[in-house]
Amino acid sequence: MNDKTRKELIWIAGVLVVLIGAAIGNVIYISMHNDNLAQNVDAHPTYPSNATIIRVDATQWSWAFIYANGTESVDTFNVTVGKPVVLVVTSIKGAEQFAVIHDLSIPKLDVQLYAIPGQNNSLSFTPTVVGSYYFECVEYCGLDHYEMRGMMNVVA
Repeated sequence: MNDKTRKELIWIAGVLVVLIGAAIGNVIYISMHNDNLAQNVDAHPTYPSNATIIRVDATQWSWAFIYANGTESVDTFNVTVGKPVVLVVTSIKGAEQFAVIHDLSIPKLDVQLYAIPGQNNSLSFTPTVVGSYYFECVEYCGLDHYEMRGMMNVVA
């Protein structure tokens, strides 16, 4: 065996030792901690009784906002100042036949919520200032990701 081959085998053995050590360490840690690291804290959240609940369906490459009365808007939605708003967000299949992860962000209000296929994520907030607020998808979701933006209008 030449010197180059011996050095390469030493590197491979070293990497394997590190990986096996990390795997054993993880197994020991997980077995000693009985925590459920990914749990649904509140499967049935309660919202303020006077909240405006808006279902948000993300597709490639638009947002659909569906109000409790059945009206729908695309890439824009309206809420009332001082009234709690609940966004229930998910990702659904569009014309492209598959759903991907999106992330709805309204930067000026510090609102950000993932849209995950098959999962409803919700967030409650109360807008305090009348105006128009830009929102966008901040999770790269494909070719036309840049088109996933719009406006939230807070009215009196």
